[in-house]
Amino acid sequence: MLIDEPVSAETTPTGRPVQLSGPRGHFRVRRVLEEWQAPGQARFYRLQVTTPDGPAIAEVMGPLSVSAGGWTLHRVWG
Repeated sequence: MLIDEPVSAETTPTGRPVQLSGPRGHFRVRRVLEEWQAPGQARFYRLQVTTPDGPAIAEVMGPLSVSAGGWTLHRVWG
Protein backbone atom coordinates (compact mmCIF):
# COMPACT_ATOMS: atom_id res chain seq x y z
CA MET A 1 0.00 0.00 0.00
CA LEU A 2 1.51 3.34 -1.08
CA ILE A 3 1.23 5.82 1.78
CA ASP A 4 3.76 8.71 1.45
CA GLU A 5 2.93 10.40 4.75
CA PRO A 6 5.12 12.02 7.40
CA VAL A 7 5.87 10.07 10.57
CA SER A 8 8.02 10.61 13.62
CA ALA A 9 10.79 8.17 14.41
CA GLU A 10 12.60 7.09 17.53
CA THR A 11 16.15 6.26 16.46
CA THR A 12 19.37 4.74 17.71
CA PRO A 13 22.38 7.05 18.26
CA THR A 14 23.50 6.18 14.71
CA GLY A 15 20.17 7.29 13.23
CA ARG A 16 18.55 3.92 12.49
CA PRO A 17 14.82 3.83 13.28
CA VAL A 18 13.56 1.64 16.14
CA GLN A 19 9.94 2.86 16.20
CA LEU A 20 7.74 4.86 13.83
CA SER A 21 4.63 6.77 14.88
CA GLY A 22 2.03 8.40 12.70
CA PRO A 23 -1.66 8.56 11.81
CA ARG A 24 -1.69 4.79 11.12
CA GLY A 25 -0.37 3.93 14.59
CA HIS A 26 2.95 2.84 16.07
CA PHE A 27 5.26 0.48 14.18
CA ARG A 28 8.02 -1.23 16.16
CA VAL A 29 11.07 -2.00 14.02
CA ARG A 30 12.12 -5.63 14.41
CA ARG A 31 15.11 -5.30 12.06
CA VAL A 32 16.55 -3.29 9.19
CA LEU A 33 16.41 -5.39 6.02
CA GLU A 34 18.04 -2.86 3.66
CA GLU A 35 19.55 0.58 3.95
CA TRP A 36 20.82 2.72 1.10
CA GLN A 37 21.59 6.33 0.24
CA ALA A 38 22.50 7.96 -3.06
CA PRO A 39 25.05 10.81 -2.78
CA GLY A 40 23.33 13.99 -1.59
CA GLN A 41 19.98 12.22 -1.11
CA ALA A 42 17.97 11.10 1.90
CA ARG A 43 18.57 7.63 3.35
CA PHE A 44 16.05 4.88 2.54
CA TYR A 45 15.25 1.93 4.79
CA ARG A 46 13.34 -1.29 4.22
CA LEU A 47 12.25 -2.53 7.63
CA GLN A 48 10.62 -5.56 9.18
CA VAL A 49 8.03 -4.02 11.54
CA THR A 50 5.25 -4.96 13.91
CA THR A 51 2.08 -2.99 13.12
CA PRO A 52 -1.28 -2.83 14.94
CA ASP A 53 -2.44 -5.46 12.38
CA GLY A 54 0.59 -7.76 12.76
CA PRO A 55 3.98 -8.19 11.06
CA ALA A 56 4.75 -6.24 7.88
CA ILE A 57 7.49 -4.73 5.74
CA ALA A 58 7.76 -0.94 5.65
CA GLU A 59 9.76 1.36 3.41
CA VAL A 60 10.72 4.71 4.93
CA MET A 61 12.85 7.67 3.97
CA GLY A 62 14.95 9.27 6.70
CA PRO A 63 16.27 12.82 6.92
CA LEU A 64 19.52 13.94 5.30
CA SER A 65 21.13 14.17 8.76
CA VAL A 66 20.38 12.55 12.11
CA SER A 67 19.35 15.88 13.69
CA ALA A 68 17.22 17.12 10.77
CA GLY A 69 14.00 15.16 11.48
CA GLY A 70 11.48 14.70 8.69
CA TRP A 71 10.78 10.96 8.24
CA THR A 72 8.37 9.72 5.52
CA LEU A 73 6.55 6.38 5.47
CA HIS A 74 6.38 5.43 1.78
CA ARG A 75 4.69 2.06 1.84
CA VAL A 76 3.74 -0.88 4.03
CA TRP A 77 2.96 -4.40 2.92
CA GLY A 78 2.43 -7.57 4.89
